[in-house]
Amino acid sequence: MDTRATVELGVLGALRARATGVEVDIGPPQRRTVLAVLICGASQVIPTGRLLDCVWDDAASPSAIGSLHTHVSRLRKELGPDVIVRHPYGYALQLRPDQLDADVFSSWVRRGRSSVAKGQLRCGRDLLVAALSLWRGRAYDEFQHAWWARDEIVRLHTERLDALEARLDADVELGDTDVLGELEALVVEHPLHDGFCGRLMIALYRSGCQSDALSSARRHRRNVVEATGLAQAPWLTAIELRILRHDRCLMIPQRLQDDKKSTSEKQATDKPRTSDEGQDHRDHVREEHM
Repeated sequence: MDTRATVELGVLGALRARATGVEVDIGPPQRRTVLAVLICGASQVIPTGRLLDCVWDDAASPSAIGSLHTHVSRLRKELGPDVIVRHPYGYALQLRPDQLDADVFSSWVRRGRSSVAKGQLRCGRDLLVAALSLWRGRAYDEFQHAWWARDEIVRLHTERLDALEARLDADVELGDTDVLGELEALVVEHPLHDGFCGRLMIALYRSGCQSDALSSARRHRRNVVEATGLAQAPWLTAIELRILRHDRCLMIPQRLQDDKKSTSEKQATDKPRTSDEGQDHRDHVREEHM
């Protein structure tokens, strides 16, 4: 019998395992690390030497290999022999995509984005909400400082923020009035995030708060310059100019995505600003320093 059918693993928060719907006690920290490294390996065979380095931080004693085999044996007993497969030079985790919460999250996000793109806003939003609800904390929460988990943590964090942006866009298009407060909180939490700032600027403008929208733009520009020494994204500057000119296009659905896409695609070939456009922006920037 294939025992994989009863196992569910979670890394979108603290490491978690369930078998037949019952929470599994994974065991001590070293055993939890073994399982997390195998999950992070995405079904690839993880050589025994790499597992030793990951679990014992390059300081494995001569007895570590025996301890590693014991940990794997206990995990196979709890999760089933078909879940962790032994190979001549290491171990691999064998799961279906629906057995790991990170894979389920990615699948639901793709489906949600696809539905939104087809105009099925409510269906797409519901899928994105469901995907985001899978998060119980930080990805690989107890392994935040582990060198072997760093890339996967960054990838999942980025994917989560992208999914949140997509859900916010769907909320705005559906006329959700609560999105403004959420955007304000997200901008405070992620002061350098261009996407949240741009969405807040447009949401404020659509609510009749032009001055607040421009204040958000100024604050974001200062944050970016102080933190990185770089200018803000060109598409944010384009939105700021449209707000200054009361551009009716800002009231059209999907304006933010169109601005971001068109600005990045045409940067190399854009015609120079007209004198009026350039003066609008220069006047606005000058006001910030007065």
